[in-house]
This record gives sequence, C-alpha cells and structure tokens, in this order.
Amino acid sequence: MKLVAKSKDHTLAVFDLPSGAEVILGASSAADCRVNGEPYLSRMHVVLRPNGDRLLVERLPDARNPVVFKGSTTDRFEMKFGDFFVIGSTLFQFQGDTLDPSGVGPSVKLTKEAEPDYRFTIPTDELRSRGGRQDRLRLLDLMELPEVLRTKTRTDFYVYACGLLRMATGAQWVRVLTNQDGEHIILAEDASLDRASAKPISQALVDAAVAEAPKPVTHCWSYPIDKSFQATAHEGVDWAICCAMPVPGEVPILIYLAGATDAAGGYLGFDTQSGARTFLRDTARLVGLVADMIGRAMSLQKEETWKSRLQRFFSPRLVDKILDSKTTDDLAPKITEATIMFFDIRGFSERTEGNLDRILEYEGELRRVLTAMTECIHHRDGVVLRYMGDGVLACWNVPSSLENHVEHACLAAMDMAREMAVLTSTWKCKGPPCGIGLGVGKVVAGSLGSAQIYAYDVLGAVANQTARVEGITKMVGVPILVTSDVAKRIVSDKVLSRRVARFRPLGMDVALELYTIEPGPDDPEKRRAVEQRLAVHDQGLKAFEAGDWEQAFNILHPIVQDDAAARFVYKLALQGKPPRDWNGIVELSAK
Repeated sequence: MKLVAKSKDHTLAVFDLPSGAEVILGASSAADCRVNGEPYLSRMHVVLRPNGDRLLVERLPDARNPVVFKGSTTDRFEMKFGDFFVIGSTLFQFQGDTLDPSGVGPSVKLTKEAEPDYRFTIPTDELRSRGGRQDRLRLLDLMELPEVLRTKTRTDFYVYACGLLRMATGAQWVRVLTNQDGEHIILAEDASLDRASAKPISQALVDAAVAEAPKPVTHCWSYPIDKSFQATAHEGVDWAICCAMPVPGEVPILIYLAGATDAAGGYLGFDTQSGARTFLRDTARLVGLVADMIGRAMSLQKEETWKSRLQRFFSPRLVDKILDSKTTDDLAPKITEATIMFFDIRGFSERTEGNLDRILEYEGELRRVLTAMTECIHHRDGVVLRYMGDGVLACWNVPSSLENHVEHACLAAMDMAREMAVLTSTWKCKGPPCGIGLGVGKVVAGSLGSAQIYAYDVLGAVANQTARVEGITKMVGVPILVTSDVAKRIVSDKVLSRRVARFRPLGMDVALELYTIEPGPDDPEKRRAVEQRLAVHDQGLKAFEAGDWEQAFNILHPIVQDDAAARFVYKLALQGKPPRDWNGIVELSAK
C-alpha cells in the first residue's frame, strides 16, 4: 500500500504504508511521511493507520489547518484504494502497490481473439540496424529516458515513457503492464482516446511477446472492420505491438501499443496497406529499441541499488559474486551452518566516560578502528552483519558456502587482535584492547529486515552463546575465546589453540568449554617454546579441575608472567582449596 502526495500534476512523494503500522504525516523531519513545500501542512498533521485495503486517517490535535475529504473538512475518516484527501494545495491519494496514479484500474482482463491477418517479430539484428532519418529523430526524443528513470519514481517514469512513445509512434494508446498472480496489472497509460473507451489487451500478443522477449511482436487485423471483428482492439484500432522487457529478479515489464493504419498512414503520408505495414516495422523497431533501453537502464538501476545494499554487509569480492549470479536466491532466509564472531573494543567507554561531547571527540578514532576491523573481516571472506556502538557482529559461510570457514574466522580474529594492539598503543588499556568471541553452529541466515529497510542477519542459539563468550574474554584477560566446536575444527598450523577452562555463564544450564587461540610461529624454535608453554598450562588446568589447587598454583607459576589465560587459572588457585561443591566448572556470577 502507498500514499502518493501530489501538487497539481507533480508528484511530491510516494510513501510505503505497511499494514498494521501507525505512521505520522507532516512537514517535520521527525514525521514518518515527510512532505516538503506545502505551507499549510503542520509539523505533525495526521496519523495514518493502514489495514488491508483500508486506511484510517485522523487529524492530530496540534494540526493548524483542516483536512478535506470528499468535499468536507473532517478530523477522522476511512479511505479505500483510489480515495484521496487534501491539505492546502496538496492531494494525498491512497493506492494499492500497483495502482496507477493517473486513475487507471489496477488490473486488466486480456481478450482472446481471432488470428491476426498479419503478424511479425522484429529480429535482433534488424532491431539494432541503422534506421531512416525519421526513425533517428524519434529516437533522439527518447534518449533522455535513462536520466528520467534516475530522477523520477518508477511509476512516474512509466507514465512519462507511455506519453513519449504515443507521441513518437502515433498510437491511439500505450500501456505499461506487468503480471501479478496471473493477472496483468496496468502500471501506466497514455491515450488519445477518452479513458472510458475500451482498450482490450490481446492475450495471444502478450504471450508471444513474453516468449520472444526482448524482441517486439506486431499483430495486424483486417481493415476496414466488419461486424464480426474480434481482434484485440475496438473500432478504429487494427494493429498492436507488444514488447517484454526482462529485468533480472522481476517478472517482465510489457510495453503495449495499439493504433490504426489509416491514422499512421495519414501521419506519414502512406495511403496503402503496404505503406502502413512498412510504417509498422519502423514503429516496432522503435518500440523494441526503447524497451531495450528501458530494460538495460532498469537492470543497471536495480544492480546499483542492490550493490549499495550489499556493500553494507559484504566484501567487494562477495558483492560481485552475488550480482554475477543474476539472482538473489542466496540471500533468502535459510538454515545453514555459520561461524559467528562478536567483537568489542575494550576501554572506549572508559575513555569517553559516558560524556556525549567526549564521544564526539573520539568519533573519528572509533571510525578508524571499525574501518580497520571491517577490512580484516572482509579480507578473510567474512560478512559484517552490523555495528553495535563500539562492537561488530560478523559471520562466515553465508550467504554462500566457504570452505574451512572456521579457519577463516580464526585467522580474521587474530588479524584483528594484532591490528588493535597497534591502533590502540596510546590508549593505556588495562589488558587486551579488544574482546572477540567465536562460535559455530546452525543458524537462520538471510535478508531478515523490514519492508522499508534491507538487512542481512542471522538468528539462532549459537549467536546468543557467542555473545556470552565474547563477554568472558574480559574476565579471563585474553583478546580471543572460542567454543570447543570451533577449536576442534582448527586444522591449520597457523593457529594454535589451548583449553582455558570450563565456564557456566549466569543463567545457562550448560557449561561452556572455552579455548583461546594465537598465531603459530613459523620459526621452529619459537614454536616449540609456545607449545611448551601451552603444555604447562594444560597440565596446571588438569590439576585445577581435579581440585588440587595447590599443585595447579605451583605448575602455573613459571608462565603466568607472560600468559594471561594461565594467569586467570593461577589467580583462582591462589585460594589454595576449591569450594566443597567443586566440579571443575568456573561458575560466573555476572554476564
């Protein structure tokens, strides 16, 4: 459902109205539906409550000027499709999603008729062949169509194209159609005849045009018309041209023209049937070129729109892959496996101290950090789902499958931790400058946004669990923690993992066995030193979990100076004895 705001013949704005929503119309930037240029429109003028094919309109108490509906001022009324109300000099019309703003009905019944006496399709090579002077002059008038498409709404553009085509071809009427649930919907129309006159659409011609797309198809019928005439049009029309414009991911858009050979012949100096048919070939070529131009412009516009949407989430390489597929099936919600990452900057809140002015002062620094983190994620083929203040939610293996996605996520996490150490070297952080949690499991992933805003997101228990893992990094004092499912799937010698401890987060029944990861040195001697340190930690952890905290203390003491994870267990073991109900699980009292 839509609300179209018009001033005279100019469309000021078109607003989507989701059913069941409550939106405010006014001149204020805070209004849900904002209209500029109407001096009699208050900042908050009316509230709109769409419900199915009805729209309830209620004037707000602070609105200064009246609302006129069906010739009377009223403060509350209900509208149906096609109805409108007026504020000042602006008309607001309630429309279905495909209702033509010029007043054309939302759908048209296609007719079945006798076979045409003459039928032809313009081949692709003839379509692009060099035309005559008159053909080129008419085409020059249509060259501005791509720019019009860029600056107008899709509906206004269709109306403009219909008018331009009718004037260029001498047709009696031109329509732009599409198919919805088996019905052909009129998107726009321009006609030289009275609107009340019948304008039937030939089913056979439409079917042929869709089958031959993008080539234009022409049907001609006997002239003059006798009493048994059952063709596509009414008296005074004996030819029709239809051309389908394929747009990737959408049903075809159809251009449909109808006219009379005598009108066409008179306009171009033809007075014979053969002359009229020569004119029709030129006209069909022009329609085909225009349809091709519009189809290409619409495809490019759609690609640019999708590209701008996708660039919010995906790396340039992944955006190109999605667009090259010519389908958005990969973006549809589906159940799949994904590696989830939660990232958070440590110390930013302390630096700003909750002061809004200080947040503004450090906004540029925050942007630089998040830009660098995004580059690390994209470099490892990850997807940035959203930014959360000074944090990031990212994932791997969506929207398309990625081999070894767990390893890609681990490498990205280590890249980010290393980059953060450089970026925050002057921050004087207590502990690691960031916290990163990684988990892997089944999620629902896809385009889960609203009708107004596109958003790619994931839902599932593993996402909630990974958020808790990221929070535990602060308590342990390490930059990265991963779940056991992640650690078990690390096969690269570039990543070394070791178990930190078992934790039971507040409010969770199941304990989490968490690991930390760090880069595996290439130098053999350094690698042996790291592996020896990890082995000492593992030995101390086993004593700790078995309840021999004194032994754990003695084992871990030599490495705690340079090992944060070992230091966490070491500090717990300082107490000497575990609690009476000790079961080897670290119980967390806070999230």
